[in-house]
Formats: sequence, structure tokens, C-alpha cells
Amino acid sequence: MTESLNNYGKVLYELNISPESAAGARELLEKVPQVSEVLSSPVVSLAAKRSVVDRIFPREIHNFMKILCRYHKAGEAQEIFKAYQEYYNEKNNILNATLSYVVLPTEEQLTGIKRFLCRQYHVKDVAFQLQEEKDLVGGFTLRVGDQEIDYSLKGKINALQQKLTWR
Repeated sequence: MTESLNNYGKVLYELNISPESAAGARELLEKVPQVSEVLSSPVVSLAAKRSVVDRIFPREIHNFMKILCRYHKAGEAQEIFKAYQEYYNEKNNILNATLSYVVLPTEEQLTGIKRFLCRQYHVKDVAFQLQEEKDLVGGFTLRVGDQEIDYSLKGKINALQQKLTWR
């Protein structure tokens, strides 16, 4: 993510935009890609873009979205909302973690993983990004920043293979 997008995310945070509004706008852009196409199109007039923003986005972020349209950054809005969420989590002592799995963990398992990460990283909560990865064979991996905790069968098989080839 570029520094420019991170700066837009910080501005969004400093405007006291609620995480729900930002998540709603990001979800809208993900589910209806035509909205992003219209807002980033050089053919569509700025007045038409403002009208679209007024009709479909939460009132709380109207002005922000209009500024993105004016400065031709609307096509990067999803990344900006992602940067906002990461910055929000950082400021509110919430850990960003990616959980890759073969079979989706149960709520009980997620709660256990969350408790482990909260103790390990001294945070009050964890925001998971869940990714299905069939090539792990079984188990899961956790990625927090540049650290990876591997509880997958693939990881165990690779470690065993490495151990055997070193002999």
C-alpha cells in the first residue's frame, strides 16, 4: 500500500468516521464494482459522481468520497478504507492477523486463537482476515505483521522433510 493511500486512511480516521461507515462503503465497493468504475471514470462528470455519492454512500463519508472523486482517487477507495481500518486498529490496540485455514474454524476455536494472540501480543482484541488455503492440507497458519505461526500439516511435513535431508 502506498504512503498516499495510508495518508488518506489516516485523514479518514482523523475525521472521526465510524468503522461501520467505512466498512459499509468498502463492502459496497467490493460487491458492486460498477460503482468504483463510475466514480473513477474520466468520462463521468464530477456533478454526476457527486450525485452517485449522495445516493448510495453513508452520509458520514459523502464529503470524503467527493474529495476522492475530485482528486481522481475514487478508484483506490477500497485500499483507502483498508488503510483506515488498519490505522484504526493500531490506534485502538487491536491486532491485525491473517488466519489461513483448510476448514473454517468454529467460533470456539477462533475465540481460543484470539485469546492466545491477545496474551502473546498484549492487545485487547484481534481483527481476523480469514483466507481459505486448501494446500495447507490441514491445520492453519497465523500471520501477524511479518511473523508467521504455522500449525499446518504442510508446515510440519516441510519441517520433517528438511530435518531428514540435513542428516
